[in-house]
Amino acid sequence: MAASRSVPPASLAPAGTGRRAAAVRQGIAIAVALSLLALFVAVAERSFNAYRLQLVTLVAINGVVAVALTLTSGFTGVFSLGQIGFLAIGAYVGALLTIPPQWKDPLLLPGLPGWLANLDLAGWPPQAALLLACLAAGLVAALIAAIVGAPLMRLSGHYVAVATMGFLIIVNAVATNWDTVTRGARGLAQIPTVTNAWVAYAWLVVAVYAVWRLRVSPYGRAMIAARENVIAARAVGVDVLRARLLAFVVGAFLTGVAGALLAHQIGTVAPSAFYFQTTFTFIIMVVLGGMGSITGAVVGAAILTLAPEYLRDVEDGMDLGVVSFGALFGLSQIILAVGFILVMIFRPQGLFGDRELGLGWLGRRGVRPDAAVEITPTLAPDLGVTSQDEGGRTG
Repeated sequence: MAASRSVPPASLAPAGTGRRAAAVRQGIAIAVALSLLALFVAVAERSFNAYRLQLVTLVAINGVVAVALTLTSGFTGVFSLGQIGFLAIGAYVGALLTIPPQWKDPLLLPGLPGWLANLDLAGWPPQAALLLACLAAGLVAALIAAIVGAPLMRLSGHYVAVATMGFLIIVNAVATNWDTVTRGARGLAQIPTVTNAWVAYAWLVVAVYAVWRLRVSPYGRAMIAARENVIAARAVGVDVLRARLLAFVVGAFLTGVAGALLAHQIGTVAPSAFYFQTTFTFIIMVVLGGMGSITGAVVGAAILTLAPEYLRDVEDGMDLGVVSFGALFGLSQIILAVGFILVMIFRPQGLFGDRELGLGWLGRRGVRPDAAVEITPTLAPDLGVTSQDEGGRTG
C-alpha cells in the first residue's frame, strides 16, 4: 500500500469556516425570500381589490393543504384520499370557538357543551382569537389522525387509499347529520372573517419550513426510504409505521389549521365544501407540482386556485379576429383538463418532480481540490476512526 500523506488536524479547520459561511449565506437567502414575500403581500393589500386579495389569500391557504398532502402522500408513498376530512374538522372546530355566543344558543346548537356554548372570544384581539382557533383546530385534527392513522398506516397501495376515503365519508356524514352541533347541511355561519393575507402567508411559511426541516431530518429520510422500497427500508431498521404515522399526524395538523383559516376567510362552513370534488382538486395540485416537491405543491396550489378564476372570462365568448365564438360554458374546465393531460403525457412526474426551487443554492459551497485530505492512522484518533476501520477501508 502506498504511503499516505499525513496532514495535521489543523488543516481541517477551513471546513468549519466554510460551513459557517454557508450558514450565513443561507440565512441571507432566507431573509431575502421572506422580505420579497412580505413586499408582495404589502403591495397586494394596498393595490388589489377585495376580490383579487381574497384570491391571493386563498392561494396561501390552499398551499398549506397542498404542502401537508405532499408530506402525507408524496414523502411516504401512502396515497391518502382523506386529507380533506381534516380540513373539515379544522374548519368546524375553529368556527365553533369564535362564533359569538348568541349564535351558539341551545335553541340553535343544543349539542354543544356548556363551556363551548358560552365561550366568547369577542373581547380578544381578532388575530389572537384566530391563532387560538387555528392551534385548536390543528391539535384536534392531529389527535384524530393519530387515532385513525394507527391502523390505517399499516396498509399500503390502493388499500390505504380506499380506507382513507372511508374516513372522508365518515367525516362528511357526521358533519351532515350532527344537526345539534354542525347544523347539518345548512352549515355554520356568522364566523368572524378575520383571516387576511398576512396571516395566511405566515402559516404557509411555517408549513413549508416545518415540512422541509422534516424532510431533511432522519424522519424524512425514513419516510422516503419507505416510499421507495418498504421491504428494504424495514431491512435496514426503518420503523415504517412510525414514519408514516408521523407524516399523517403532522399533515393533519397543518390541514386542520388551513381549515380554520378558510372558515375565517369566507365566514361560513358547510359539509358540501369538504367532499370529493375538493379532494380531487388538492390531489391534482400535488400531482401537477410533483408528488415529492414542497415548492411544487405551492406552485400547483397557485395554478389551480388562480387559473379557473381567470379562465372564466373565456366562457363569455371571445373575438380574436380570425377566431371568434360566443358563450361556451364549461370551456375553462376543458382547457384546464387538456392542460393536465398534456403535463401528465410530457411530464408525468409533475412540473418539479422531487426537486425544490428556492434560494438554497446561495448557501452551497464548492470544495477546493487541494483541500481533500486522505484519512490516515495518524489522523484517525482526532476523527473518531480506529485503525481497524482504516484497515478495513484500505486493506
